[in-house]
Amino acid sequence: MKEEKKDRTEEKERRTGVKEKKTKEPKKHHRPAADSSSGGGEAQSRPEKTNWKRTFRNNGYMMGFVLRACPGIFAVSLAITVWGAVQSVLMNTYLYKYALGALREGRALPEILLTVGSILGGTVLLSVARQAANCYIEVKTPLVEAYIRDKLQQKAVEVELSCFEDSSFYDSYVKAIGEASDRAFSVMNNLLNVVWDAVNLAAIGAIFITVDPIFLLPAFLPFLVTLLVGKRRNRILYTYDMKKREAARKRDYVKRTFYLRDFSKEMRLTELWRVMFRRMHESIEEMKGIVKTYGYTLMWFRNLFDFLFDVVVYAGTVFYASFRTLVAKTLLLEDCFVVINSVSMLAEDINNVGGTVLKLDENSLYVENLRYFLEYKSKIPEDEGADPAPSPEVLTLRGLGFTYEGKEEPVLTGINLTVRAGERIAVVGENGAGKSTLAKLILRLYDPTEGEILLNGRNIKEYRLSSYRELYGTVFQDYQLFAVSVAENVLLRGDLSEADRAGVTEALEKSGVGGKVAALPHGIDTTVTKEFDSEGAIFSGGEAQKISLARIFAGKHPLVILDEPTSALDPIAEQEMYSRMFEACEGKTVIYISHRLSGAVSADRVYLFEKGRIAEQGSHKELLALGGRYAEMWHKQADAYTGEEGEA
Repeated sequence: MKEEKKDRTEEKERRTGVKEKKTKEPKKHHRPAADSSSGGGEAQSRPEKTNWKRTFRNNGYMMGFVLRACPGIFAVSLAITVWGAVQSVLMNTYLYKYALGALREGRALPEILLTVGSILGGTVLLSVARQAANCYIEVKTPLVEAYIRDKLQQKAVEVELSCFEDSSFYDSYVKAIGEASDRAFSVMNNLLNVVWDAVNLAAIGAIFITVDPIFLLPAFLPFLVTLLVGKRRNRILYTYDMKKREAARKRDYVKRTFYLRDFSKEMRLTELWRVMFRRMHESIEEMKGIVKTYGYTLMWFRNLFDFLFDVVVYAGTVFYASFRTLVAKTLLLEDCFVVINSVSMLAEDINNVGGTVLKLDENSLYVENLRYFLEYKSKIPEDEGADPAPSPEVLTLRGLGFTYEGKEEPVLTGINLTVRAGERIAVVGENGAGKSTLAKLILRLYDPTEGEILLNGRNIKEYRLSSYRELYGTVFQDYQLFAVSVAENVLLRGDLSEADRAGVTEALEKSGVGGKVAALPHGIDTTVTKEFDSEGAIFSGGEAQKISLARIFAGKHPLVILDEPTSALDPIAEQEMYSRMFEACEGKTVIYISHRLSGAVSADRVYLFEKGRIAEQGSHKELLALGGRYAEMWHKQADAYTGEEGEA
């Protein structure tokens, strides 16, 4: 019986002409879930009882991805499914009934051989068709995966930066990325299973009715039990998966710390590896506890269904059909054989109807994560109908304040600041003073919670977002180099012309890393990092920062924001970089942000930030003459470099 069940499982995988993909289960998270229809990240919680209308919509939503990306996949799979279901009934049920009945009735052998040969020939043709379908689906599947990932990646670019700084939202994004394409195929296969089961039920059920309708009763028993307890099992399985994935995240993080280069020095020079080793054991113990809590219940459900199929349905039917045939002699031999051979298949198909309904519910739970992310309405949307941003003449910050979501204390308060075209503005202060947040507000990565930012006297919210951001060239302290060519890292785009390439070479020279790049095997076409290219280049922190600064030299942005642009450089290299940088930015408006004051000397105006407020402002000389906090910081930093009292 176990082997028969295994065969039926393999047969199910052949229904669509392609083996069903294993669905990756997502990680648990506690997101501030949003009702996507209301927009803007407002909280909602996952309902304990799924709304069936929403369930069907979620499954239809996921199926829509497959149909839009490649409708041929579903069409081919549907054709193979219908053909396979018909052929399964012919081979597993009708063939035996016909052959035994024909022999008993004494029909001519050529007639019997022709019928049997036709059925067997259909099986051979189906096998060939399945192989062809497999090839087609294998080729077309990446189209579906690419379509879904395009949607996810486009959305990832659209949502505001705060979403990625919110661990709950970020978890939702990771879950959506991890399961989306597999879940789409899971929904499609579930729909195809409905078709398969419908054909089988109609055909086998009709045969059973002609034999004796009473044989249908045990076949319905697993279905009734599924309806009674299956949804509870679904909820327990979902909770089990969520908790297990969360524990696995902790375990996988520890695993990464042992082999990733970023952690290698600390792991070898300190005792931190012992801490991580302990964390590994804690996560394993957590997983053991989860399995202990939910595993026995899930095992009970599995054993319950095995008992129903193996004992009640199959063994009970064998006993009753054998009694009718051998003792009571009220059942023909071929009918007895058909009933015994087909009752488990019929029971499974009936049960699959209930299982399919529950699978709809299961898919809906996971699709909800995807819909939450894709239907999230950004608080800083792109308005294609808005006016493009004009050439910047004056940038004004008026009463600007900002508080991070979930925090009580504001990061910035009452910021009034004006930047005119061509000016060099330095924003300085200790770490945590709100300088980097100011840059993100100016770039409209966030919107202020108080006050406004004006460009040429007009609120920046009134301009088309992409057009406004195109005004700025930026280098952040936490800059990133990507595993693409050096040239693409400088221009941050592909499809480079010869003029682009010449500009990249010039920009690298100006940033001080031109010689290093020119000496590489493929020059500016050398891939950064060796992750995907054995001939890729590994750059030091200072070299990498110079490559990021080359973006400013290569760009044609009228406004430049530099957030700690020289943090990885030594004092001599820093001075050289400032000289080159301000030369390259001649005629541009520059906002320079740093806790180191050396770059402030050449600024037209300096703003000293303390605890989210402007504490002092003026030119470098004016602030030194003031003898306040700026002067104190300047002398301390100068003393650290010269060993003497700093001078203006």
